Amino acid sequence: MSEKIHKNFFISVVRGGKVVANYYSNSLACVPYLQDKYKGSTIEYFDIKKYGHSFGDAPVIRIEGGRISSIKCRETGEIWESAKECCKALGMPLKTLYTAIRRGSRIFGKHFEYYKLHKKDGDK
Repeated sequence: MSEKIHKNFFISVVRGGKVVANYYSNSLACVPYLQDKYKGSTIEYFDIKKYGHSFGDAPVIRIEGGRISSIKCRETGEIWESAKECCKALGMPLKTLYTAIRRGSRIFGKHFEYYKLHKKDGDK
């Protein structure tokens, strides 16, 4: 019997070429937690909503051992190099920002999101 999964992303944690954990999630807000929990591992994910459950056809995005660093305000397009820098500039606790990103809720009437999930070829 097959269960229907109502999530947006399928996320795998890979260490030494082997998958050590799999997760389904509604957002990529859990990636910093997974990177902290599985230090030195590569996080791979793909969009279930866009490609369905045909894992072979979906392009896999890899987040190599680094961290998600940049934060972007959706309404203004302003980008901060780190969550800490964003919170300092706006005068709010770090936990408030992480919670708002995870829930998709607003802070000061604005939505925030992780901006740079992985480095592209040629990025420093």
